[in-house]
Amino acid sequence: MRTAGGPSRFATQAAAICSLAAELDAGGVVLGMPYLADGRRSRECELVEAAAERLREAAPTGLRLLLWDETWTTRLALGPGRHSARRQHWGHAAAACLLLQDVLGAAEVLAYAERRNGRVEC
Repeated sequence: MRTAGGPSRFATQAAAICSLAAELDAGGVVLGMPYLADGRRSRECELVEAAAERLREAAPTGLRLLLWDETWTTRLALGPGRHSARRQHWGHAAAACLLLQDVLGAAEVLAYAERRNGRVEC
């Protein structure tokens, strides 16, 4: 995808993500799905899925993409009350850490169950 001024913003971001994943020998990329508090899909969920599809098209074979529920991560990271713009900025970074911690914890549980049972049942 190109615009008159050169590569699209997404193409540049996708290339940067793919390059970083290769540099770090990452097996996958996690994208947060911003569901509503009651579990319904938000309008932003469609945007994340569209971005995931475009990233999937740009990514080398073998790079997995995981869409993970990010509900409440920012609120948990920020804590209660009102927050300054600076704190909100760091809160989003902390929320990303919480999301990744969630994913890694789930992966550890699945790996343990697979080692113990020889398979994982969902």
